[in-house]
Amino acid sequence: MSSLSTLQPSPLHAPAAAPGQGTRAVGRFAETPAVRYLRRVFAVLQHTSPGMAARLAYTLLTRPPRVAERPWQASLRAQARTQWLPFSGGRLAVYSWGAGPTVLLVHGWGARSTHLGRMVQPLVEAGYRVVAFDAPGHGHSSGRTATLPQFAEAIAAVGLSVGEVHTLIAHSFGVSMALWAQVDWGLRAQRQVLFSSLDHCNWVTEEFGRLVGLPPAVMERGRQLMVRRSAGRMDWERLSVGDLLAHTEEPTLLLHDVLDPEVPIEHLFSIMARCADRPLQVHVTDGLGHHRLLGDAAVMRRVQAFMGNAA
Repeated sequence: MSSLSTLQPSPLHAPAAAPGQGTRAVGRFAETPAVRYLRRVFAVLQHTSPGMAARLAYTLLTRPPRVAERPWQASLRAQARTQWLPFSGGRLAVYSWGAGPTVLLVHGWGARSTHLGRMVQPLVEAGYRVVAFDAPGHGHSSGRTATLPQFAEAIAAVGLSVGEVHTLIAHSFGVSMALWAQVDWGLRAQRQVLFSSLDHCNWVTEEFGRLVGLPPAVMERGRQLMVRRSAGRMDWERLSVGDLLAHTEEPTLLLHDVLDPEVPIEHLFSIMARCADRPLQVHVTDGLGHHRLLGDAAVMRRVQAFMGNAA
């Protein structure tokens, strides 16, 4: 584990690279042939029809990418008890393993219930019941699209259905949604473990805009379209992870990798700065990236030490 004292924060919003020059090649913001095609489309639309460009950005940002389920994930899901929870005209796929105090797992954008699946066996062996679910538009849950309010409300709905939550464990974009579910939708947990979080939901749209070459003004139109279509349930200014975390009271463990290529370590510094008056535990890894820390044995031991005994 790296010591926080050895890490040097750098600006979160450095000048954007020109399209194709130093563009990030990982995760949601990977440079692909489809991205290069979209860049050409947006280059035309932003001048000829900014409104259409904003609508297309909205469509793309509310359509989670589909990631193939790995064989070990499918096997883990097959071993689970499956529940179909009615939600927003469709249903959520909810899975559980083991018995004991409940641990609720929340995946990130474009992932699925079993993305945090390496944690299931250690937690079950430690005496916990582990519950995971596919968010709207993800995995086996209904729909092909998802808005941010739907994601947050779904987390709260699953939490209500499973009863008292001993520990909430969330990853990446799922952290912001899980915190929002607590602040606005009544989700409750005794403690929380938050992996690899971005510092503000705006950052996702800013990165998307940079990737496809959209001017900030057009991207802002797309964000406001999300607000209008959410029937007043969404306010971008409130979606700061640090601010949301500051409004919760549960003991909290933050984990991040110093070399995370998808959500840079500076996001952790920003969250901590906004929670300067709130006690937090922090664990920083070195070289596990954005995803591998979810299955690392040493990280899992740190998480279990924070959670305490299941009894």
